[in-house]
Formats: sequence, structure tokens, C-alpha cells
Amino acid sequence: MTLLDAKPPKPELPIWRYVLIGVAAAIVIGVSAYLLWDYPEEHAVDRFMEALERGDYRVAYQLWQPSASYSYDDFMKDWGPQGDYGKIKSYDVLEASSATSKTVMILVMINNETPALKLLVDRKTKGLAYSPF
Repeated sequence: MTLLDAKPPKPELPIWRYVLIGVAAAIVIGVSAYLLWDYPEEHAVDRFMEALERGDYRVAYQLWQPSASYSYDDFMKDWGPQGDYGKIKSYDVLEASSATSKTVMILVMINNETPALKLLVDRKTKGLAYSPF
């Protein structure tokens, strides 16, 4: 076999295809991270609201992670059946936005009443609080 009889080399993928695949993967990862950034805090609000829907106020109070000055009686006045929203029958998490680097503001529509309620969720503890904004 001579040099002229040798088999031609297999064509390789052009480098631009690898670059295109890398850029596409970076975009998908970036968009996914952006869309799911506040998911843990939204999930904390979901768990809290589901406990209220079930009427499990003790669990909801624990999920709220109140300060010592906010008693269970205070919580029941706000969130119990006789509270501002009455018995929680439905809710919808409308929007989540980073209020600060340590908190996320979650906009929740409760029992289809307007205006929607703004709750703050601590990123570290997942404790809830009313938003002062």
C-alpha cells in the first residue's frame, strides 16, 4: 500500500458546531436558572397556603416561623377562619421577585380577592412575613 492508496481521513465536525452547541447549552441553563431562581421560596408559600386550606393552623403557624411577639392567637386572628380572608379556599401564586439578597417577595391571590397579598420569604430559613412594601 502506498501513500496514494491510503484511505482518506474521516471528516471532523467543524469547530463552529461545537461552539454553537456550547452557546445553546449556556442559554438553556441560564434561562432555566432565571426562571427557577425563586422556586424554593414559592414552594414555601405553597406549603403554608396548603396547610391553611386544610385547616391545619398549627403547621401553618410553624411554617410562618413567627417571632416571639407574634403569638398563635395573633396568627389565628390574621389567618384563622375569622381572619382577614376567612377560610382559605383557593390561592394562586402570581409573581415572585427578589426584594433583597436575603428575601423574596411573593404575590399571592387568596380566595380571588383583590388586592393580592405580598408576603416576604427569607431565603435562608424559608420563614414568612408580611411585606411592608
